[in-house]
Amino acid sequence: MKRNAEIAMLVVTILWGASFVAGKVILDSTTPLYYTCIRFIGATIILGLVYHNRLAKLDRPTLLAGLMIGVALGIGYILQTVGLKYTTASKAGFITGLFVILVPMLECLINRSKPRVNESVGILLATIGLGVLSLDGNLSIGFGDAMVFLGAVAFSISIILISRFARNYDSVLLTIIQIAVTAVLSLFFAITLEPPVPQEVFDVNLMLLLLFTILFGTAVNTVVQNWAQSKISATSASLILVVEPVVAGVFGYFLLGDPIGIKELSGSVMIISGMLITLLVKPSKLSPKGVTSAGTLQS
Repeated sequence: MKRNAEIAMLVVTILWGASFVAGKVILDSTTPLYYTCIRFIGATIILGLVYHNRLAKLDRPTLLAGLMIGVALGIGYILQTVGLKYTTASKAGFITGLFVILVPMLECLINRSKPRVNESVGILLATIGLGVLSLDGNLSIGFGDAMVFLGAVAFSISIILISRFARNYDSVLLTIIQIAVTAVLSLFFAITLEPPVPQEVFDVNLMLLLLFTILFGTAVNTVVQNWAQSKISATSASLILVVEPVVAGVFGYFLLGDPIGIKELSGSVMIISGMLITLLVKPSKLSPKGVTSAGTLQS
């Protein structure tokens, strides 16, 4: 069962990496907020139909917990999708992957504690990698990269909230509420800030891409991830998720022609290395005696 869960988690991660490329192509025809809106309304409808029996069990505490998580998640997806419009799928994948580093850092801020040595080294290396990957010649970060990074911060907050609430509430109900809140937020901002998308752009190719992101970038993936993470450890799940930006980079390079030169490759390797150090290296290997526990990430 554990091996099946690991395989399922890997498939989910590959599909998520591919969704960066699908999203980039979709954004050639639609606007970021309307794309996010369509994606999450579709996922909400599908999950609502599949799990309609559970909705009858929805109570006020679960609703409030889901709303809190959903606001953070919705902001994350809105910022990420806006950023994806102005950067490459490869860079968006690697920058989003920084949530692996950001979660322990934010938890330290919340708990007013010092990060462990492995977390400090991982954060430093990933930050340098982000700079190498995203900074221009005049040392300014592009608008798209900045939006994706802020989205990763919001995702990290949602992960921390999930870790606080998931054990006490129905995870499927929480998931449906999160996705529904994201749909509502993106619909509100789309109507407020963006012009309507012309109906004629919705050809067969675009509809198929939208269906892919609704099913395998949102609805099915989320359910499979919830099941898989109930069978494997948080660290194992996080390590598999490290593959996501790599997949996004590979698909972006071969399908969209995203540039992968020395600058992009160096920054990406630093980010991945920082993620792996944060997850794998025991503090006792890097610090004086007395510090023995290693942090794990619940994603």
